[in-house]
Amino acid sequence: MRLSVVLLSLGFLVWVGCRPNNSEKPQGGETAPQEELIVVASKLFESHTYEDYLQSLVFPGDSLVCIDASRVGPNQLDSLLMHAHAVLLTGGPDIHPDQYQRPEYVEKCGTIDVARDSLELQLLRWVEAHQTPCLGICRGLQWMNVFLGGTLHPHLPDELGTHMHRSGSLTHSRDTTHSVSTISDQFGMDLSTTSVVVSHHHQGIDALAPGLTAWAVAPDGLIEGVRRTDTLKFPFYTGVQWHPERSAAGQPLVDQVGLHFLRCARRQRGQRAAR
Repeated sequence: MRLSVVLLSLGFLVWVGCRPNNSEKPQGGETAPQEELIVVASKLFESHTYEDYLQSLVFPGDSLVCIDASRVGPNQLDSLLMHAHAVLLTGGPDIHPDQYQRPEYVEKCGTIDVARDSLELQLLRWVEAHQTPCLGICRGLQWMNVFLGGTLHPHLPDELGTHMHRSGSLTHSRDTTHSVSTISDQFGMDLSTTSVVVSHHHQGIDALAPGLTAWAVAPDGLIEGVRRTDTLKFPFYTGVQWHPERSAAGQPLVDQVGLHFLRCARRQRGQRAAR
């Protein structure tokens, strides 16, 4: 029985989709078999932006299964992760500064969700132990840094003197756009590859964690892209401070992030099937 059917029968919130590819259909009009690509996300939202982003990039022959980990109890989560091919850490509220030994920063934080902190800590421990491909977006990048011993700026306008990372209006959720450029090779892109992306955050990386390498920055120098230095042990452990799921498609720092994530998830699936 397909895992998506099992999960639905148990009452888990699952998003399932597949992108048809007519050129892949066998003779006789039969539908080509689909292979499930299972992504466990820390939290999914009614907008479905994360699912839609990945769905737009999914490879022919794959059926995308997204599981909302925030709807799963901690005792069940490890069992689900055993089937997962990748982990997605999505955007959200501020991480409690106790997590990076700066309790005095709490007054500069916005909304804090300690239950979400605990959940994502569990997810990152799993990723660390099993080298599962992991993509962190916005808060997700920040957690990757904190998890490995880095710190955050509690309120970027205090440090940068600008609101450029969250300068939109309240009626437009404070989304803003700015350019991001690569400073080292990533996903085969040339140095100084640039894209215009959607940003929405008031915190950001201060001290970069040991074991992480910065590969993209904003015009003000804020680190916007990180990856594990050890890419052999962790083929995909990548965080982006921007929101590729809300940015204009067709850009290298939008599409390539998701494509490489899905490519590594497929590799994980193949390696597991070969065991």
